[in-house]
Formats: sequence, structure tokens, C-alpha cells
Amino acid sequence: MMKKIILLLMLCSLNTLGQKSGFNLIELDSTWGKEVLRFPARNMNYKGVGEVRFPPKGWIKPKHDNFWSYTYAWSINVNREIPKKELALDLVKYFNSLNNIDMNDMENEHYSSATVTAIKQNKTTTFFKGHVNIYDRFATNKKITLHVKIESYYCKKKQKTNLLFKFSPKEFNHTTWRMLQKVKLYSDLCE
Repeated sequence: MMKKIILLLMLCSLNTLGQKSGFNLIELDSTWGKEVLRFPARNMNYKGVGEVRFPPKGWIKPKHDNFWSYTYAWSINVNREIPKKELALDLVKYFNSLNNIDMNDMENEHYSSATVTAIKQNKTTTFFKGHVNIYDRFATNKKITLHVKIESYYCKKKQKTNLLFKFSPKEFNHTTWRMLQKVKLYSDLCE
């Protein structure tokens, strides 16, 4: 009995370690679900923090328009622009980690794959789009394809990079993307 109590306390403290009260990267209201994570994370050696935000309804419901549609921001201590190949590999690492898949187990039928293409760039921001093939262990237990848009903000003054990922299995012209396109990072993250 004592071992179960200690294990429960350890799990609770691990869960709260990643949470930081008042921590915000993404400018959204409180109706969106929220998880805060710390880097380094499994298979990722970046240092920094991440924030995942889920729409108020439908994220885990396969028949809902918001199924698997969400956003994820990273604020990491990377003093350079991150190229598309590295972003694609980061997506594979992230989704393999979600599914507890070893990065060296490329023969695993649930191993993720990703492609990323740069579509536009300005002085401090590069915009990418692509797709990720993942295994959905949360709702369908099937492989699905997520379309992704990425905004990469290189903060030279702070010597870090902020990334905003937007995911959905819906095609980019679907109405779900109108909701996701409105999602923004807080404007003062590079100041």
C-alpha cells in the first residue's frame, strides 16, 4: 500500500513539474485546453519550454471537425534559424515520443514520417507547411495524416527561436484551418 502511495505522489509531482502557473506562449482564451512542457524532451536536446493548446471541443472525437486539430508552441534556446529538414525530423521525434516509439526502430509499423517545405520568409519569420504521418493511439488506433503549418521566429537579440505548429488532418482549405489561422504567439516573446 505504501509503495502505491509513493508511486502516486511521484506521478503527481512529475505532472506538475512541467506546469508553470501563468506561463503563456500562445495567445488564446481559457476555453482552449492547455499543457505546458519542458525541453529537453525525449529524443530532443533543445532547452526551453513548450505549450500545447487544444480547441474547446472535438479534439479527440474522430467525427468532429476539430479532431486532431491543435497548436503547439516552442520557445527554445536555439541561436539560429531551424532548417526544414531539422523541423521534419523534430516532428518525427515528437510524434514517435507520443507513441513511445524508439527513434532507432524504423521498422515499427507506427513509426512517424514528415515532410516540411518553406513557403515564405520575411526578416525574422519563416513560414513552412507540410504533413506528418502518425499513429493515433488516442482515439482510432490507426495511422492518420496531419497537415501542418509552422511559423519559425528567430529572435537574434534573445538568441532563441520560437516555433508555432498548427496541426489538423483536414486539408488546408477546410474551415478548421480558419480557426487555426487565428492562433498567434504573444507578440512580446522576442523582446
